[in-house]
Amino acid sequence: MFCKIALASLALACIQPAVAQEVYVGDPAHTYAYFETGHLGISWVRGRFNKTTSAKVLLDRAAKKGSIEVTIDAASVDTGHEARDKHVRSEEYLNVEKFPVIAFKSKNLRFTGDNLSGVDGELTMMGVTRPVSLNVTSFRCIQHPVNKRDMCGADASAAIKRSEWGIKRGATGIGDDVKISIQIEAHKE
Repeated sequence: MFCKIALASLALACIQPAVAQEVYVGDPAHTYAYFETGHLGISWVRGRFNKTTSAKVLLDRAAKKGSIEVTIDAASVDTGHEARDKHVRSEEYLNVEKFPVIAFKSKNLRFTGDNLSGVDGELTMMGVTRPVSLNVTSFRCIQHPVNKRDMCGADASAAIKRSEWGIKRGATGIGDDVKISIQIEAHKE
């Protein structure tokens, strides 16, 4: 009886389609997180984090499944104004000494037809983890024209309230609503 069960299990495993999950690793020179928030209702403060410490994408396009993990060096914040950057790194905002990493982890990719259209996950910042859904506005995979490696690129964005992550301090006129954007290029491992 055991042999019949083992043979049946082996036969079933042989007819199951192979998992087509691919692993992509982010290219640090082309992977950034950006943000923007209002200032006094008349202009915008924009910036980016200059250092993405890791980015990994697991993708099964046929099954329309996968996951994404991105970690960012919080101290690499750059708004184009050093005095403001120093203030944003302080305890009053990102508190980068206590919370050096900002992380996004997803386990659910959303597709519209064959196109990746969204990513549902959790954003951890300032020691607080909350759900965030990113809308993917661009996603494309190609073979790199020079090094011939398979690669994918994407642009995704979401709107958050910084106060929900404990960033409640703010100079007069700095908005609570923050648009975040992630640009990624990743090479197949």
